[in-house]
Amino acid sequence: MTKQFFPLFNTSCVKVLRGKEYLPILTAIENKKGVLDVDTVKGCTLGMETYPNGGCYSECYAYKNAVRYGINFKESVIRKLVPSDRRLIFSTIKNHKNAWYRIGVAGDPCHNWDNTISICEALSGTGKIPVIITKHWLALSDEHILRLKKLSAVVNTSISGLDTDNEINYRLIQRERLSLAGVQSVLRIVTCSFGATSYAKLCKEKQNYFLSLTPIINNPLRVSLKNKYVLNGDIIIVKRNECIGGGKIISLHHDDVYIGHCNNCLDQCGIDLSTVQKRKDINMNSFNLIPDKIHRKIGKVEFEYVVSVVGSGYEKDVAKLAIEDKVAYRAARKNMQIHSAIILKIDSKFSGFFTFQVNHEAGEFCLLQSAMELDKKDKEIYKQMLKEIIKQNTFGYPMIMTVSTKHDLECPKVLESVGFKTYLNLSGYEYMVYGTFDQIRMKRLAHATMTNTWNSVKGDWLRMKKEWNEKIEVAGKKHNIQNPKFASRDGCWQGSSGMSNVVLTKQKVEDGEIINSKGKSLNGNASVLDPVACEVILRFFMPKKGKRVYNPFGGGVQFGFVTGSYRYEYIASEIRQNQCDANNTLCKDLNNVKWIKSDSSTYIPEGKFDLIFSSPPYYKVEEYLDYDGKPPEGELNSIPTYEQFRDTLFSGYKKGIKVLNDNCFFVVMTGDSRDKMGAYYCCEAEHELFFKQQGLSIYNKIIYLECEFTRLAQAKKTLNYRKFPKREQKIIVAYKGDISLIKELYAPIGRL
Repeated sequence: MTKQFFPLFNTSCVKVLRGKEYLPILTAIENKKGVLDVDTVKGCTLGMETYPNGGCYSECYAYKNAVRYGINFKESVIRKLVPSDRRLIFSTIKNHKNAWYRIGVAGDPCHNWDNTISICEALSGTGKIPVIITKHWLALSDEHILRLKKLSAVVNTSISGLDTDNEINYRLIQRERLSLAGVQSVLRIVTCSFGATSYAKLCKEKQNYFLSLTPIINNPLRVSLKNKYVLNGDIIIVKRNECIGGGKIISLHHDDVYIGHCNNCLDQCGIDLSTVQKRKDINMNSFNLIPDKIHRKIGKVEFEYVVSVVGSGYEKDVAKLAIEDKVAYRAARKNMQIHSAIILKIDSKFSGFFTFQVNHEAGEFCLLQSAMELDKKDKEIYKQMLKEIIKQNTFGYPMIMTVSTKHDLECPKVLESVGFKTYLNLSGYEYMVYGTFDQIRMKRLAHATMTNTWNSVKGDWLRMKKEWNEKIEVAGKKHNIQNPKFASRDGCWQGSSGMSNVVLTKQKVEDGEIINSKGKSLNGNASVLDPVACEVILRFFMPKKGKRVYNPFGGGVQFGFVTGSYRYEYIASEIRQNQCDANNTLCKDLNNVKWIKSDSSTYIPEGKFDLIFSSPPYYKVEEYLDYDGKPPEGELNSIPTYEQFRDTLFSGYKKGIKVLNDNCFFVVMTGDSRDKMGAYYCCEAEHELFFKQQGLSIYNKIIYLECEFTRLAQAKKTLNYRKFPKREQKIIVAYKGDISLIKELYAPIGRL
């Protein structure tokens, strides 16, 4: 009669749930320590039920990782060996430098012993030994143990002095059962340096007993500063920068405990290297694995196009598979089944789906959710399904899809194989397009902004900025203008006495070219208007039927260059002749782009405009000089008082409001500066009040963030005066007209 061993949980009451994010598909991935992780289970339902506040010892590193990536670690996902991945996984394990692979890195394999052992049996031909790490929440049966023995598997029983007496007794029994049956049974001790509390002394006694046993592995606890045992003084911690994986704060009961890479570890997870068979003559097709597409009969593959899943007769099939797949679960919703789909049938049976949406208003073709029956998964068939969808795009629209880098089928590599390209990497996802990058430019801009805080030092923002600056540089080289990005915003707080270095000194125009007579750099420390900010403002706030842009207090070349590149008409009023000459020369290859020398406070342009943008100078921050080395009369920063500066600025805005069409935007990119005593003038706030008083609606208040490096250097001085350096500008978006018409009059962004 088989002896029964009772687990820590009543198995009849345990329901193993699948997580919302983990995929039920086996993978083989090496981690930072050099461990080949072949987890048959991800997540730990029973461990998290016992210790819901952070897992075992409140420090489950796998749980922390899961939370970081939004994965529900409390639901154990049973992972299966998928036919299409069989050869890759087998090859990865066989060719790995270690003589073993590990099961139990980020989930306890005990949640399904049958699946765990079956996979070990299927992978036995690799010649590598499975190391199984478990806390035995569910006990191995006698039959399981016999199967493990045949595999020469090594079982690490995880235990700690922090465990309860019941847990310790139970786990020691499981260790002994394995050892008596001839399985290599190792005690994996989570060790600590214990403090002087009464609880710590009891834990230390238990730990000392574990350390007297053999064989053991000493696995020190990686811990956070806020751990309850640390705060209570139960365990003592140190910081060790040489730690690999799991954090640098660690509790070491002895300095000799190994905390490095697996390559140099003597323990090797309990493997007896002398017993490892070095098999090099392995036939990869001879193992007890589910054969892949090369070795199994696929059957007849068919694809059926349906205008909508709703009404197609496949509603229940799609919903059931979507829920089982987990990643494509949204396809089970009725409001998602209104979309079109390609239905996969193998031997006339429903075997998968791929939903998609054609958005004529936004001019795009969106691939949505896809799934295949687990036992039918095959990358080649999936690619065929993708190609069937591509055939449906008879409109020339860009085809877009967001894919996970961790999915087996719906992944970048598979989509790339049929012609998709990645235009953005973000948070473990790749945004891909079948088409040109120009077709999805608006989506890049949208992803770069998203909220009312625009961070101009993010990766994709900087890439787009570089693209524009290169175009401006090319124009400068062509027309012999040095440093063509002058009037930019990079160094606007540098210089002496509150003034940045002069942008342009004495110059002259000869044969239509700008000549710098002194050979001085034109840029100095002057401010730069960000061309990506210009592009976002232009694309988002120009109506569908818009054609004309006006810029009072025009300044540098960036907004005009971007506007002209999009083939809109651009008029700017600018008081300095040298600035007008330089900008007009740079943009001479663009149609309908012009700077007019004039006083913006009194100038009224001809006709009506569909967008007004202005980026006026901060008061008394920069000095703007003309050819004669002097500021023109009426130039804003030559005005003696802030109040006069403000009134002059607002006078120009009033002229702009009069020529702005109804239901259009007036956008100002501005900032604030301080008076001689260090107090702000509150120019930003006065801008908002001004537009409101003129009858416009303040529709957006956007924060534009610049690089903080120079501000940090400045802070070393200013913080003594309790001044926090300013690294942001304000973009005030005012609207003239009926707000309810915005969605109708402005182009849709499409799916993000």
